[in-house]
Amino acid sequence: MRLGVDVGRATTVAVLVGPGGQTVARAVVDSVPGLGECLRAVLAALPPAETGEVDAVGLTMDLERRPSRLRPVAALRIAPPSHPSLGPLAGWPAQAAREVGQLHAVVSGGSALTGRELAPLDRAAVADFARRAAADGVTAFAVAAAGALTRPDPEVAAAEVIAEAVPGAEITLSHELGRSGLRERENTAVLNGALRPWAARTSDTAERALRVGGLRAPLFLARNTGGLVSAAYFRHYPVLAIASTTASAVRGAALAAGADRAVVVDAGVAEFRCASVTDGEVEGSDVGPGLGGVDVDLARIRTDVLPRAGLVGTGAEQVADLVERVRRRTPGGVLLAAGGDCGLVPVRAQDPAAAVAAAAYGAACSEIVAEVDQFAVAGGHGELDRLLGLARDQALARVVAAGAAPATARVAFAAHTPVSYLPEGVHRLRVRAVGSPSGIPS
Repeated sequence: MRLGVDVGRATTVAVLVGPGGQTVARAVVDSVPGLGECLRAVLAALPPAETGEVDAVGLTMDLERRPSRLRPVAALRIAPPSHPSLGPLAGWPAQAAREVGQLHAVVSGGSALTGRELAPLDRAAVADFARRAAADGVTAFAVAAAGALTRPDPEVAAAEVIAEAVPGAEITLSHELGRSGLRERENTAVLNGALRPWAARTSDTAERALRVGGLRAPLFLARNTGGLVSAAYFRHYPVLAIASTTASAVRGAALAAGADRAVVVDAGVAEFRCASVTDGEVEGSDVGPGLGGVDVDLARIRTDVLPRAGLVGTGAEQVADLVERVRRRTPGGVLLAAGGDCGLVPVRAQDPAAAVAAAAYGAACSEIVAEVDQFAVAGGHGELDRLLGLARDQALARVVAAGAAPATARVAFAAHTPVSYLPEGVHRLRVRAVGSPSGIPS
């Protein structure tokens, strides 16, 4: 049996789900300040006899997704020089920039997306930057190299130099998280490094609350796009799981209704968020503002948003317009609601309790998910097949690292697409692997 918990701004919801996907028990309590307090309260509201059989806990949260402060991070770019307006951290909102700090450098190296080396990595400059950062008391680093999604070697080599110069340094490599755009991928890596202390506190708090509540099952965190990662993986890559509630709610509502094609309205405290599901998958998006208003290049779900502050009259017409906009992208999709205040969503054939518990249900029922998104240069079909096979192996390794039981890991999606704006032979490879949560505690 699995337990899903949704810690929201207004309420905290827990759902116990049996092996066949049936809801065994639900509990709803008012949210209070503090993640641990919310978890302890909702666990106390569940039937004690049932919680003893839980073998995995999936958590999604809005309450503490924004840390009080970002940690300073030393940002290292490996690329040719650029105008200061395009340099590291350029364009960051003032508050986020102040918190992360202005410690950054650009060193020679990197490659084009075709894999052609632009210049050898300047190892001496990397070591000098690492020592300067350590002298300023900064031991968290984010490394982003031009062309790293085709050729990650410069980032890996720079990490080795930093680790030697600053023992114990925490290093985020951009090719493990972001996509093709250098600046947005760099921003993603910097945010990830800045969020790690918060992620450690958050996961530790949640695990302690579960133990106090009598649960020994391992904890998993919901991803921004749905799916889960282990608490240990979340501590290392928190940027993947900082805004997961709507994805969990949309997936959960569709799963509970048995709908492969749906339009789901997530009625939150501050806004209505509407997203579509096709063939069981939530519609995705890429580049856009992330935490603190920083532009990131990270997979996310596509949502149309209607702020509650902007509602006119009852707001019914505006909600109907919101639904219609998304419905045009998903003709024939069944309309479903999620969240605790769905009165304005014109849904008839849906259990209101299931709507309230949609995000928790989605977190309980999700699999472990990991993705690989990279560029490859292939001289023919044989070479392309070999590179796609390597990407599949990498995705399988990542999903196991993210918390999947090895025997259950499998490739759910794999595709290659020629990159039209680059020379012939350059392909974008995308692979998604999934697996069941491992029973080994994180």
